[in-house]
Amino acid sequence: MQSNVTVSAIKHLQSRGQWGARDFDKVMFTLPIPRFDPDNALHAELAEAGARAEQVAARVPLTGTESTNRARRAIRQTLAEDSIDSAIDDLVSRLLFGEPLAAA
Repeated sequence: MQSNVTVSAIKHLQSRGQWGARDFDKVMFTLPIPRFDPDNALHAELAEAGARAEQVAARVPLTGTESTNRARRAIRQTLAEDSIDSAIDDLVSRLLFGEPLAAA
């Protein structure tokens, strides 16, 4: 899952193609991503949230006949309903920028 925080932080660096922003994977590593440290409480919390997101996503009933976009949309919606997506965004914001996600 891409954190909305990471997408927002790099979107100005992404090339644009016929169908919108591209190359997320190429510019994501321009972010100040620290090496994982299992003794760092924030790192551990983010890893736990990722595991939780995996469990939530696994509950989405997919038949395998859906388009990739439809499957992604269904998973994102389920992650949002569970609020794990916003929890991950907050953790990523704290990890990368040292502060919680600004209230909308």
